[in-house]
Amino acid sequence: MAYADVDVIVNGALEESRTFHDETLMNHYIGEIEDEASDHGYLTEVYVVWHEHDDDIECECVQYLTSHKPYATFNQEA
Repeated sequence: MAYADVDVIVNGALEESRTFHDETLMNHYIGEIEDEASDHGYLTEVYVVWHEHDDDIECECVQYLTSHKPYATFNQEA
């Protein structure tokens, strides 16, 4: 992984965006989001766009996404 952009959507609104160059740190961050989501109870979705290029070039990765499903979903209604 060169890097990943992580977007957190809470109840339909963009809450936070972060870029990670380390997958372990990213997974730890997503675990923190899951803990926060269990506290507030709102639908929380985490989207990840993986980038296999250096971050100093113009990015077109989002154009090639085939699944627009969240990487993780918390507090989803049954």
